[in-house]
Amino acid sequence: MPLIARDALDLSADQRDFIALAQDFALNEIRPRAREVDDAQTESPLDLWTKAAKIGLASFMIPAEYGGGGLTDMVTQLLVQEQLCYGDIGIGNFVTSSGFFADPILELGTEEQKDRWLRPLTTDAPPVTALATTEPDYGSDAAGIQTRAVRDGDHYVLSGQKTWISNAPYAQRFVIFATVDPALRSRGVTAFVVERDTPGLTVGKPMRKMGQRGIVNAELFLDDVRVPVADRLGEEGQGFFGLMRTFDASRILIGASCAGLSRAALDYATDYAKNRRQFGKPIIEHQAVAFRLADMAVRTDTAHLTAVRAAQLFDRGERVTTEAAMAKLVGSENAMANTWGAVQTLGGWGYSQEFLVEKWMRDAKLEEIEEGTSDIQRLIISRALAS
Repeated sequence: MPLIARDALDLSADQRDFIALAQDFALNEIRPRAREVDDAQTESPLDLWTKAAKIGLASFMIPAEYGGGGLTDMVTQLLVQEQLCYGDIGIGNFVTSSGFFADPILELGTEEQKDRWLRPLTTDAPPVTALATTEPDYGSDAAGIQTRAVRDGDHYVLSGQKTWISNAPYAQRFVIFATVDPALRSRGVTAFVVERDTPGLTVGKPMRKMGQRGIVNAELFLDDVRVPVADRLGEEGQGFFGLMRTFDASRILIGASCAGLSRAALDYATDYAKNRRQFGKPIIEHQAVAFRLADMAVRTDTAHLTAVRAAQLFDRGERVTTEAAMAKLVGSENAMANTWGAVQTLGGWGYSQEFLVEKWMRDAKLEEIEEGTSDIQRLIISRALAS
């Protein structure tokens, strides 16, 4: 089965060439390192980050006027993400993580801020960056964050704690969401860009995780961190809007990541089933196995096409909160089902670390949790139905 699902997308030669570049990088650079990175537990593959940056894979989504690749449309981002995550979803997500940091800057920042903070991301040796929203007591309820931002002259003083922050151990720069007044809920949320060496900012120890170990997470501690007003993104209270736009984009890309993982599991299981013989014939000729693979193929294309629809609407400038939630929900739950299906098809070998499918099943679980659990995505969708 081809890595790019057959569909009606009308892609330019430049898009197809770049998607092919991502496919080649995924197969020849990412996939061979997947087990090693998983075994390392708490180390991101920084050498792959540098290799990806040198060929434009780490900054292709940054607008050309700030030095990036200028492939800013969501459809291209989706297709590239799908290819990279076919190689390995944790490493693939790490390679494109600059986009997560860049989104709120593009949405809320001034031209000076965009030039100052986005242009370094487009170099051959870009800084690793991070976005900090989640707190110990506030995850899906982003409007309820408690990290405070108190105005003090030409600075804000940030105090609080963030947790599960991707890239935190390596990040040189953070977009941090805080509130000027917790009672205001979403209307108080404000975004700031904070340098790692700012006094009072401390990064905790790398967290040991079940899967997706290519991206390392840690806690942030903010103890009276002074941030210039000039480093605030947008006006006070505009941060929640920027965050929701970021979530719309990132949930589509999670759907794409999951489609890539689903396709990897499908291809792996299919190849195994063609070669593994039981009862005198390849197991793919046994209906129980063949039907499982058929279901996996349907799930793979469903995840891909649901994400493509959301991306096309996003590129037209339409509000896509519901469609993005659908892309993430369908993609993540289908990836979980497909990786389970791959383990089941390989039987005892699927449970062994001799093969990647057990790792992929661990990796898939994260996508049902991060950036809004499956329950939250269903809540978003159901509210749209009720409106």
